[in-house]
Amino acid sequence: MKSSFRHIGLMLDPLSGYGSKILDGISRYVQRKPNWRMAFFDRERRELADLVETWQGDAIICTVVDQRFHDAAAGRKIPVINVAGLLDEAEVTSVLSDDRAIGKMAAEHLLDRGFTNFAFVRRRDGTRYSTDRGAGYQARVEEAGFKVTTISLSANHSDEELISKLETLPRPLAIFTALDRIAAMVLEACWKADFKVPEEIAIVGAGNHQQLCELCSPTLSSVEVDMERRGYEAAALLDRILEGEKRPKEPVRIPPAHVVERRSTDVFAFDDSDVVAALRFIREHSDSTIKVRDVVASTTISRRSLEGRFNSLIGRTLHEEIWRAHFDLAMRLLSSSDLSLQEVAERSGFRTASALVNLFRQRLGVTPKEFRVANRR
Repeated sequence: MKSSFRHIGLMLDPLSGYGSKILDGISRYVQRKPNWRMAFFDRERRELADLVETWQGDAIICTVVDQRFHDAAAGRKIPVINVAGLLDEAEVTSVLSDDRAIGKMAAEHLLDRGFTNFAFVRRRDGTRYSTDRGAGYQARVEEAGFKVTTISLSANHSDEELISKLETLPRPLAIFTALDRIAAMVLEACWKADFKVPEEIAIVGAGNHQQLCELCSPTLSSVEVDMERRGYEAAALLDRILEGEKRPKEPVRIPPAHVVERRSTDVFAFDDSDVVAALRFIREHSDSTIKVRDVVASTTISRRSLEGRFNSLIGRTLHEEIWRAHFDLAMRLLSSSDLSLQEVAERSGFRTASALVNLFRQRLGVTPKEFRVANRR
């Protein structure tokens, strides 16, 4: 019967190219809900706000992108789930990125490459998510004993304005930007100023907008903020609310997946060529079973000297770094593929699936299967 169906409206602004990823996540969840009838509206922003205010159905998933959109959504008695983090203190139920964790992940990526000089680039009229990403980045960098210079760009800034600011900062310099498109602006300014990327300035963005990142010169490293999972979790939350669960008072925050490494951060800033050679060897062989002696063979010094210098600069042993590289690759494969556990183990340098299970329990307190369910994109 018609009354047994849930009529769900989808009113998503393009979100600068991320809307399709959110829809992928919603679609993945809806496949398990045969009684949901989806109504997708591809309209201009003003028309979408009108629809949010007047549409007759059981629930809505939307992108609250401005105050008018917000007021329309907040006034509805049916469940409305927002998946855009553009407004401060929104009075609607929201599923958003964990922006502080995004900043922290970018910082860890750059710290692992040996940088000691850091900058954060944002728009001067930055939104809440931009502020939080910068705060997470700064907190992690300061925890490591370094400082962050924040560069705020005006809406009509010139490349020359950005270049003049970059020229005052020490190099090699690590830069995190609030969005990929801001990172693309920084790359253009670096090219005009003849700053070498990544040798002098390494840049990581946020969002992993694949087409933009791969069209940049050099290609842009970026934090995968996991928009697909945001869509999936938004649909899952809506389902629970429709079944009687109370709406959460605070936004549900989705952690970032990982940093997608491309050419813009393909560098190590440590002032020790043998340590850099060891790090690069480990990184390039994270999918193979390697031993400390293999890493030592990629350098020009003895095992004892390398281990001492490596531990002093990196803060980890060679053995720990090898397993860290295997583990990071395994996490990426589990969250982004349907490979079997044995295949994941083989492709990430583990001999057996049981070895992978043991390490996951040791490090995260969960099995690889539980990790995959929680982090599947």
